[in-house]
Amino acid sequence: MGRLSLVLIFLVLSLSFSVNGEENNLHQVRGGGSVVMEMSTAVWCDVCADHEEWVPDMVDSNGDRIIRVNLHSAINDPLGNEASNYRKNWLGISDADSTPSYTFDGLRESTPSSSSGELQRSLLDAEADRIQHEILEVRISYNSSIVSVEAVVDDPLEVNSTSMTLMLLENEASIPPEDATNGKLSSNYVLKNIISVNENELIVYPQEWGHATFNSNYSIFSNFTFSWPNGLDYSSTTIVVIHEKSVTSPEIGARTTLSALSWTLDQSIENESISLWIPLILTGVIIAFLRFYFTEQ
Repeated sequence: MGRLSLVLIFLVLSLSFSVNGEENNLHQVRGGGSVVMEMSTAVWCDVCADHEEWVPDMVDSNGDRIIRVNLHSAINDPLGNEASNYRKNWLGISDADSTPSYTFDGLRESTPSSSSGELQRSLLDAEADRIQHEILEVRISYNSSIVSVEAVVDDPLEVNSTSMTLMLLENEASIPPEDATNGKLSSNYVLKNIISVNENELIVYPQEWGHATFNSNYSIFSNFTFSWPNGLDYSSTTIVVIHEKSVTSPEIGARTTLSALSWTLDQSIENESISLWIPLILTGVIIAFLRFYFTEQ
């Protein structure tokens, strides 16, 4: 009885580590209907601080319908970086423009929202303009510090002159008190790294941080590979993948997003913690059954 129990425990635990090993290294996400809201902001912007009183609640209340991305200024802002500079230029936003400003699926509001209700209306408008969306499937695998993200659009609305874009967001970036002149000591969903690839061009910021490929026929397949950035915690990072129109600067009145989804890595960590209990409970049930069986014998 004792030896049999030990063998069963070993087998079940071996299975648990095998299953967990796969979960640690591979995650699959399917979606595409999320609207991308990019907020131009700065640590010295007092109006931005006022907006932070209601923007997080508005974003949280809409769940997967919206992906928030904070683009910080390159001027006197410790959270400003090459990725944000590139993205703002791509959207046609300069540091001379007023902050905050909001861009939904590549289209900037003509007048920045000043309340949660106005921001909600902009989300609804973006959803209405996205008459239909593609199905975007993403496989995320990581081994040590190397990450691979495979993104597939099986039935794309458009293929020519489109790009696949990957972003890494820091869910809550700290701001040193001496820099936080508007009183806010953190910023949510801050863009840290970006890769954008199409048939003719590869854009990576910070430079040489990662690589990507773009293959298209009747479907689109992109593979992003990169080293995990130093100082960025797995458990507080969101990965965003977007299929969008390739434009240097979006036309006035034109949306660019064709499909988008996001994945918060701490979700996978929670799932792994839950999955650890399953083999342990199974082991206990088997041992209890065997003890009962042999006692009856």
